[in-house]
Amino acid sequence: MWKESEQLQMAEENRRILEFAKQQQTRESDRMALRKEEEQRKDQVRNQLASRLAQQNEDAAELQQIRDELAWEEEEERNRLRELAEQEKRIRTRLELQEVERQQLHIKAAKQQAEREEDEKFRQEMLAKFASDDKIEQMNAQKRRMKQLEHRRAVEALIEDRRKQFEAEKANEIREIEEENERQRIRQKIIEEERQKLLQEHATKLLGFMPKGVFRDGQDLSLFDEEFRTNFEPKQVDYFDERNW
Repeated sequence: MWKESEQLQMAEENRRILEFAKQQQTRESDRMALRKEEEQRKDQVRNQLASRLAQQNEDAAELQQIRDELAWEEEEERNRLRELAEQEKRIRTRLELQEVERQQLHIKAAKQQAEREEDEKFRQEMLAKFASDDKIEQMNAQKRRMKQLEHRRAVEALIEDRRKQFEAEKANEIREIEEENERQRIRQKIIEEERQKLLQEHATKLLGFMPKGVFRDGQDLSLFDEEFRTNFEPKQVDYFDERNW
């Protein structure tokens, strides 16, 4: 009887041990399942973060590429506009020179015509004076012809002397004009060198606050580096434009 009771007790104890082991195994399985689920969730979050970071990097690279392309296009547009302005300036200068040359030719032709008329008037006046002084109307035909020929030679010599004197005076006048122009050129060169020197000394400090017109053309900008030229052009201000107030 005691032996049977002991066997029942051992069987019950074994059952409880097996039940406990089964519960422990179930809890361990549940724990492992939860841990696996947690790891999967963490992996999913990491993958999402990595994908988002990769997308952000891709978006940043694309944005930088767009900015670089826009900067390049803006620079190309500035170069194109600068080239157009220089081309228009060259055409305008050529047309102005052609007009000046045309006017000079017209003035020269008119002046030559006036000189010929003046020479002819002087010729007739002097021939008349010589004829009167020598009283050629009282000479016979042969002497009159000889004297008239002498008068014409004398008058032509006078006209030639007047022309040489006029040309000498004109050459002297041209020389004086050229000397004055040279003095003006040297003076303007000195002024321009001082202006460019002031630009180089102060323009960088005043970048973004200079009114239009301080820089005359692309030659002024060429005194500075690429960084200054790039920053200057979009920032130049026209203080006489109400939109900038």
